[in-house]
Amino acid sequence: MLHHLFSRSLSVYPRIYMQFAALVALLIAAEFSMGTLSMMLTQRALYRVSQRVRRRRDASRKTRDDHIGGNCCA
Repeated sequence: MLHHLFSRSLSVYPRIYMQFAALVALLIAAEFSMGTLSMMLTQRALYRVSQRVRRRRDASRKTRDDHIGGNCCA
């Protein structure tokens, strides 16, 4: 009974089902794309933060080395 009803409605409204399937596929693709984009942006932000920390660390190390070398405060 259910199979008969389903197959009959599928034959009557194939365009609507195809449009619905296409919409679902589009939503899944958009969700995947947004997830990928979010991950890429997160990785880029983490990279920028780590570069900033590395530059600060190098600058403080250089300043400390200058102090130890006696190049300042004469």
